[in-house]
Amino acid sequence: MSGTAGHGAKTDICDVEGCSCEAERSLNMKQVAKCTLRLKNMDARNVHLCKEHYKQYKKETKTDRSIDSIY
Repeated sequence: MSGTAGHGAKTDICDVEGCSCEAERSLNMKQVAKCTLRLKNMDARNVHLCKEHYKQYKKETKTDRSIDSIY
């Protein structure tokens, strides 16, 4: 038994339409709404993204994130 209480027990699937990869990251819906990813469920509070779609999200929101970090 590992030392983490319940962490890693549940594997989530990527919430992007047509993707069935295992999710790497979980982000707030407000953050992901800024990019062009088509999601399966637009009503969710959190969005699970696989490695490939997280990379796409980072590329599309690079300027917004850099501006937010300054202010």
